[in-house]
Amino acid sequence: MHDYVVYHKAEKMGYPALDIENLAIYTKKPTDSTEGNRVWLIAGEGSPRKYYLRATFLIGAVEPSDKPAFKSRVTGTDGQLLDPMPSLHSEPWFPDFVEEQGRFAFGFNRIKNTTAIEALRRILLANTLR
Repeated sequence: MHDYVVYHKAEKMGYPALDIENLAIYTKKPTDSTEGNRVWLIAGEGSPRKYYLRATFLIGAVEPSDKPAFKSRVTGTDGQLLDPMPSLHSEPWFPDFVEEQGRFAFGFNRIKNTTAIEALRRILLANTLR
């Protein structure tokens, strides 16, 4: 299984991450053969930018996008939307992760940094045990 990150920028999408009600993301990137892998949805808000974990899920299906600006809609199962959204910007590993991900300019992108994956899993676990 692989882990992927996708970034939600409210200014670009036209709505805040907390308005997301489904385990789904939109992307312009190819998503062939990604079913069964995990998506981590990170949201950025404000200036200076603050980062949060909004959702994670296993990819269940990839379908054509209903939004003209995107190629695919990736939907999920076995996941959750986090509210409140845990903060990521103060995590010690996060600045390096942001740079590795091209400041999230790469879009839907595989995470190869095992430290980041383990940290995201710990944050998820800590926020599901509340």
